[in-house]
Amino acid sequence: MNRRLIALAAGGLMIIAAQPARAQGTGPGIGSPLVPTGEQTNSRVGTRGANFLEVGLGARAMGMAGAYSSLAEGLSGLYWNLAGTADVDNFAGGINYVELYGKDGLDYIWGGALLPIGGGVIGVQVGQMSSGDIRRTTFDFPDGGDPTVGDTYDFSGTMAELSYARRLTDRLNFGLGAKYATEGVSNAKANWYGIDVGLRFKTGLYGTTLGASLQNVGGSGRYSGNLITANSIDEFAPGLVRVNFRTENFEMPTVFRFSLMTDLLGGSEALLSQNASLGTLRAVGQFDQAIDTDLQGTIGLEYGWRNIAFLRGGKRWMNEADSGYQNFERGFAFGGGVRIPVGGRHMAFDYAWNGQGELPNTNHFSFEIGF
Repeated sequence: MNRRLIALAAGGLMIIAAQPARAQGTGPGIGSPLVPTGEQTNSRVGTRGANFLEVGLGARAMGMAGAYSSLAEGLSGLYWNLAGTADVDNFAGGINYVELYGKDGLDYIWGGALLPIGGGVIGVQVGQMSSGDIRRTTFDFPDGGDPTVGDTYDFSGTMAELSYARRLTDRLNFGLGAKYATEGVSNAKANWYGIDVGLRFKTGLYGTTLGASLQNVGGSGRYSGNLITANSIDEFAPGLVRVNFRTENFEMPTVFRFSLMTDLLGGSEALLSQNASLGTLRAVGQFDQAIDTDLQGTIGLEYGWRNIAFLRGGKRWMNEADSGYQNFERGFAFGGGVRIPVGGRHMAFDYAWNGQGELPNTNHFSFEIGF
């Protein structure tokens, strides 16, 4: 009887002690969990695989904060809207380097090429994001240095795509691509296969162009490799049995982009002035709806002087209601570039800076050559 009373008393004390902790866990303090309410919707952030495919590419596009699907021209169309590649008349190639979140070793290297053929344009792009060397730790060596597994490892994501685009009319372009993506560490990777589709329509009204693209539409992938296997002792048979742990399937990060661009200055159909001596000024608005993010809106501007020097700026609204660290800098971007004609071809150099809020900011560098 005494034991029962002691057990009941101990249980009551545990329940009483847990009440403040439970109340604290639902508050807004640092480190407390986010508890959904009836007014909040589930955005499914972080629930998809191959998320490196959502890293914006191209210094020209990122200088406008990613408001680019209707403006996408040439090589940049490979990432933002395949229909934009249909306007290329000669071979073009280029590379892009992204220094993600400061100098911590996380970077993205991308390259692409376009070749007009058969009334359309064939495109190919390859990119890889890498974490750089990460110290490997084990139970026996929590500070690293385990001689049996090596000192470091790295995480990487790689993508490749083959595409085709063509002009359906003098105003309407269409593009379609087949994409492959893989990510993981050396002994545990997942693979995905998908498609991208894009449309670009020049309305003929005040230099207005509409762009729409549907990207990363495909199946699911699951991690496999030696890292998720182990040896187990079979109680009914001597020796060890190789066991493969079951991993979950992750879908690709599908995203739909809709964009509108207007020529404000310099174009033959510009809204404010067709005087090219003033330079060119373009304004772009875009909405992105991804399967794993909330609806995001973006605006961007690009000013060009004699088609040689360019200045750009833009702002993206992330619409992450529960992230208490939001400020205007996060999603803000600016950049610039030069386009130099050399011996019957052109070379373009572009740079962009993107604000990441509390994270170190991102730098983009691009080089393109066309014939």
